[in-house]
Amino acid sequence: MEEVKYPALLTMSGFYRILAWTTGAITVFVMVLGVIAAFASGQYIGGGVFGFLGQVLGAVFGSIAFVVLYGTLGFIIATLQLAVAEIMQVAMDIEANTRS
Repeated sequence: MEEVKYPALLTMSGFYRILAWTTGAITVFVMVLGVIAAFASGQYIGGGVFGFLGQVLGAVFGSIAFVVLYGTLGFIIATLQLAVAEIMQVAMDIEANTRS
């Protein structure tokens, strides 16, 4: 069996991979709940910086745009977390391939 040279890096890579998939799953779940809440309440569920969406698009479609916007942000974060995990794996692979 081959000795693991960087166990902490391998652990962190696994942690980021699990975190990325968890973030993606939670994002999908929250997006589904947001769309259901938009149709069930019939009122604008967003606010803050994107408060204008409810006035421009209407309550339901503004809420859906709000959910899609934040869902896209969640998927971007999940992708970046997965990229960090893969970069760590690439670094370990490069080290293994350049050993004498």
